[in-house]
Parts: sequence; structure tokens; C-alpha cells
Amino acid sequence: MNTFGQAVIIGAMSVAAAVGQWKYAPEPAKPAPVACDPALMPPDEICLATVQETWAKDGVLLWIDARSEGEWKADGLPGSIHLTTVGGENFDDLLEKAMPRLMESKRAVVYCGSTSCGISKEVVSRLKQYDMVPGVISEVKALHGGHEALKSAGLLHPTNPNSKP
Repeated sequence: MNTFGQAVIIGAMSVAAAVGQWKYAPEPAKPAPVACDPALMPPDEICLATVQETWAKDGVLLWIDARSEGEWKADGLPGSIHLTTVGGENFDDLLEKAMPRLMESKRAVVYCGSTSCGISKEVVSRLKQYDMVPGVISEVKALHGGHEALKSAGLLHPTNPNSKP
């Protein structure tokens, strides 16, 4: 067999192997769900299941990303707003920008990077200072598991189409 014939056979085998790999490769493993027991939650935290089963059905819900602006833009929950106390961000300036969305929402859930992240609880604490202001969210809690819980539930996408301030 000549060199051209060998090249054709090798090329055909490579294409067949690539198609087989593409068609029959296993799905990437999904992250494990974040364990959460509502009975064990501190008063200012909430489980994702509770948010999905109760809060989302009871009225207007606002998601607040307390991570850095870069993280929020890269893979924040679509439709969420950015409000944080880290990364040199001025909380009061961010709060002023977010006020229209806060005023149109009955409840808000704040999330940060992980279960051990405390930024979301700090943002919840700061927002609770405004809970007596008429028209501003009546209830706000930190999401147990944060971004990890949202990711394991399949709620995040590679790019964030956040268009509202």
C-alpha cells in the first residue's frame, strides 16, 4: 500500500474514533447537592429548596450576589443584582443603584461563594437596617451553600445576562 492510502486509512480511523468519543462519552459529573436542613438553619439563612418551593411562589423574589463584581458578571444567577461589602466596593453606592429593584421585591435571597462564606450574612445584616422603610423588601435571608448550592442545582449558566443594575 502506498503512503497516500495509509494516510487515508489513518484519517478515516481518526474521524471514526473522534465521532465515537463525541457520541458516546459520559456526561460530566454534576456537583453534589449542598446538604441543607431547614430545622438547623440560623434565622437569617434559608435552604434553596425552601426558596424554590415557597418563596418563589409567594411573590416577587430578588436574588442578590454578594461576591465580587467580576464573579457576578462571569457566572451570577441570571436576573440577580450585585450588592457586596468586599473588593473595595462602596456598599452605599451599590445600594443606591439597587434600590429600584429592592423596592419592587417582597423578598430577597443573598448568596456568596460557598457554605462557609460570610459575606452574604453581612449583606443581609446591612439590608435588615432598611426593613422598616416602606416599600423596601420585607424579608431577606442568606442562601445556605451560596453559589455552590445554585451550581449543584443547575441554575447557573456560563455567562450572566444581567442587564438590570
